[in-house]
Amino acid sequence: MRSKKMNLCLFCVVLLLTLQCVKGAENFYTLQPNVVVVVPMQGSSVVQVPLLCGESYAHLDIVWRIKGLQVARGNQVNVTVEEMLGGNYTCHDHTGELLNHTLVLVQADRKRILEKSNDSEYVHCLSKNYSGVFQCYWEWSQTRKGDVLLVTAARSSAEITCSLDPTGHSITCRDHAYCPYSEERERITLMLYVKNQFRMEMYTKPFFITEIVKPDRITLTEVAKNTFELGYPDTWNTPESYFPLTFQVKVVPQKRTCGCECSKEPKKTESQLWQVKKGFLMCVRAQDALCRSAWSDWSHTNENHPGTSNITLDQWHRTREKKN
Repeated sequence: MRSKKMNLCLFCVVLLLTLQCVKGAENFYTLQPNVVVVVPMQGSSVVQVPLLCGESYAHLDIVWRIKGLQVARGNQVNVTVEEMLGGNYTCHDHTGELLNHTLVLVQADRKRILEKSNDSEYVHCLSKNYSGVFQCYWEWSQTRKGDVLLVTAARSSAEITCSLDPTGHSITCRDHAYCPYSEERERITLMLYVKNQFRMEMYTKPFFITEIVKPDRITLTEVAKNTFELGYPDTWNTPESYFPLTFQVKVVPQKRTCGCECSKEPKKTESQLWQVKKGFLMCVRAQDALCRSAWSDWSHTNENHPGTSNITLDQWHRTREKKN
């Protein structure tokens, strides 16, 4: 019986040590070269982080500094990171020459660097069509100056390339394997890493292209007096017969805006010819007729049309028949 108890105690000790090793291994990770992110564990505010100046510097007398103060000596050292106190650790040779550096950031759970929008989202993604190109954007907090560390967009077996806008407010990506004629089976996952001083926050946005499509504003062309053609955006997919749009039309008094609730219930139609009475404003927006995408922004009859054309309605219908 005593032997069994000893074995049980020994097993518990080994298990506890194993869990501690696993727990320690999860306390930090390398985000990119020279950037290490510390993940504070619940109940512990101190993390030991290993730093390496460089394999080729193993024979040198290395000094590590932070804010000019020496904190360690040796090519490979452990530094103590407490709570949210990260820093930029630099390593130097015996003459003081800078050899390398490691930026140590602390990952925070609470979001403070980006502003949450009215729909409680931090990151928004949109696509004008089904070409595989999409844009994601965000707003920085007014009280914390943030910087983008890294943005990635991934979907298994898909090559997705991205470019960050110089302002740091958005990113444009292309899924080179995307096909508009087949169903998406896996979401794209966007990962956004931002920092403020030595605080790092991670934002995740999963989505299908079909979930983020929003057509550009449509065109309105006056083809006869007070009669307008509702035109597909130039950025929309073709042919129109395979990628049909549904239009929403509402008529408001001339001096009002499309956002006013002063008219009858907007009408949905797939007709591309519409008449409006004099003294009224016609507002039109569009969405994908099959996938029920987000609505485009409003277009209205005081803009985006060149004036009355010199064609009859019969000529317009014949032109449309040839186009389709």
